Amino acid sequence: MRTTISIDDALIDELMRVAPSVSRSEAMRRAVEEYIRNRRLEEFMKLAGSELVDMGWREAERSEMAKLKKHGRKQ
Repeated sequence: MRTTISIDDALIDELMRVAPSVSRSEAMRRAVEEYIRNRRLEEFMKLAGSELVDMGWREAERSEMAKLKKHGRKQ
């Protein structure tokens, strides 16, 4: 999709400096993708520690695997 936006020339210059081998359009696409990825990660990390996201899943898995092993079941 073609879009016209106003961006500070210094920002575009810096973007092209860190991504010299791509077109401006490709550099902008990558920058937007990275921004979205970072925002999603921030939102996920806000959920970490809440009851919605269990960051201790590995310990629960180890416990479950130990129980299966104790009862002679294949893993």
